[in-house]
Amino acid sequence: MRFVKLTIENYKSFQFATEIPFPSDGEGRSIFLIGGMNGAGKTSIMEAINFCLYGAKADTIFRNINRREKAKGNANVVFELVMEMDEGSELIVKRSWSAGAVVDPRPKDLSERLVVVRDGKRVSVQNQEIWQDFIRAAIPPGITQFFFFDGEKIQEIAADDHSEVRLKSSLEAALGIQNINRLASDLAYIKQEERKGFVEISDEDLEFKQSELKKEKSKLTRKNNERADLQGELAGFKEQLSDAKKRFKFTFQSEPETRDAMREQEKRRIQATNRLTQVENEIRALCEKSLPFSLAGKLFDGLRQQIDKERESATGAAIKENAAELAKRLVRVVEEPEPIYREQLSPEKMIELESRIVRLLKEGDGRGDVTKILDLSDRDVARVLNQMENLERSEVFLIQPLIEEKRQLESQVRTLESKSALGAMTESERELFEQLQGEMESCSTQIGRKTEQLRILEEEIIALEKRIRDIEIEIEKLYEKHNVSKEKAEYIQECDSIASVLNQFMVRLRKNKVHLLQEKTFEMYRLLSSRSGLIKDLTIDDKTYEVRIRDRNGHEIKKSGLSAGEKEVFAVSLLWGLAQTSQLKLPIIIDTPLSRLDSTHRDNIVNHYFPNAGDQVVILSTDTEIDTNYYRSLEPHLSGAGCLDFDQRQELTTFRSGYFWER
Repeated sequence: MRFVKLTIENYKSFQFATEIPFPSDGEGRSIFLIGGMNGAGKTSIMEAINFCLYGAKADTIFRNINRREKAKGNANVVFELVMEMDEGSELIVKRSWSAGAVVDPRPKDLSERLVVVRDGKRVSVQNQEIWQDFIRAAIPPGITQFFFFDGEKIQEIAADDHSEVRLKSSLEAALGIQNINRLASDLAYIKQEERKGFVEISDEDLEFKQSELKKEKSKLTRKNNERADLQGELAGFKEQLSDAKKRFKFTFQSEPETRDAMREQEKRRIQATNRLTQVENEIRALCEKSLPFSLAGKLFDGLRQQIDKERESATGAAIKENAAELAKRLVRVVEEPEPIYREQLSPEKMIELESRIVRLLKEGDGRGDVTKILDLSDRDVARVLNQMENLERSEVFLIQPLIEEKRQLESQVRTLESKSALGAMTESERELFEQLQGEMESCSTQIGRKTEQLRILEEEIIALEKRIRDIEIEIEKLYEKHNVSKEKAEYIQECDSIASVLNQFMVRLRKNKVHLLQEKTFEMYRLLSSRSGLIKDLTIDDKTYEVRIRDRNGHEIKKSGLSAGEKEVFAVSLLWGLAQTSQLKLPIIIDTPLSRLDSTHRDNIVNHYFPNAGDQVVILSTDTEIDTNYYRSLEPHLSGAGCLDFDQRQELTTFRSGYFWER
């Protein structure tokens, strides 16, 4: 089978009908390279192929309608895939969704339509289910994940030591073993139907067990449906989260921050704001308490001088006022208790001395005529001097460092607010920011919740399957106790013989297929791995599909012990081994396969895996994965190349021939 052309219309950034051809030159060049930057629509090509082949839920389609067209009320989505089948016939699968004439369409308004054209003849619409079954038989949905894959599928396979065990049913479908299982199940069903006519068993026992089995199978069906719905919802939330992140990055030109980072930044801003408020309060308190008085600080010296002058003036006035009394006391001091001179003064001389002292005291020193401006009492003088001294020693002079700290805090707050996603936004931008942030948080919460629900549901399904097996064993034992007619006994015996042969064949087929898968996987792993010289053997358990890797000394190497690059190389090798072992000639479509690999592993994959991946290989790559050097290496194997051009202003993706640098 080979893909010839894909058409996408009104899906994500593919606003208008866009044809993507898959050329084939018929000379063994198997690779078609499609370039596209992140967000240009590479993943949309993978989705379009899957939706075209198998359909999709209306919610998923509606959510991904081109935004510009949706705003116009256009809800018509079209996918068309042209294929060349193995026998040479042409098959065109066209699947579309339309809301008809509804003005404001909703997901429930979408109706799905499938049209199949084979060799130019359109098949009957009434046979839609038959043709859907035909498509599923030609390209089984369970195995496309091994032919159409991206980095996430590689990561899933490379995730842990038991990822292959979880993929057992899909691996068996790819290897063709599932068909034998289905045949064995059909045979068991026929045998069970035949045993319903056994005579020596009471109707009550049979009905009870059959009813119990039917009830448990009904539960299992419901649980499987719930699991499918949960998986769909989980995929939808993951897609919605990815879309919200892309819109956030496109709108705000930055990666969305986690709430923890935003809270830490907001915490620092609040701390700085609180400290700023505290500093402002301290400055205000200083201003209210001391600043009015401290503003007169330059007048303090003059004030002290005036106080001293007025005090001296008051002292001089007091001396003049009491000059006579002072003179008498001075004269008495000279005479009493003993004269301080030899000759004793006469009373007349004593009166003359006292008179002279009085005149001297009343004359003063000439500084007594000071104008009294303050005229303070001694108590008031002491209070004023004490107040000035306290002001000079007060914290008012700390106001300058506080003002400097205030400036620094204001600058810090402005910087933090400018860094904040909400800092310099308009109201509409702020609303969009909050909307996208809320949407991403809601999606992350739902993804965690749905994942946990899915895990619990898986455990319930496993328990139900075990319960059904136990009941079937009980029914088997009940039937074995009864006598049956010879004809039915022979028929059932023949069924048992066929079942035994089928079982033997399935065991041998599984062993052969797994052995071939093991050889092919190891063959490619040795070509791709940078540690191939250290690996001696790779084995796959034919019952559990668990992979074991051993080194040259025979020691087992856990897959979890490999580097991230080696894990991905192993996953790619297993995918190649599956493609080779299954013998299905399906196209290989690979989306951004090199993004997580180092240069050595990239070289090995480009040189050894891509040219040998399949008869038709479509690689969806960015310019940093398949660059000019890798392009030259792949050029001999290229059937052609194209590029997805994304116009950010119009949010429009178009396709053109030629890789990034080819015009």
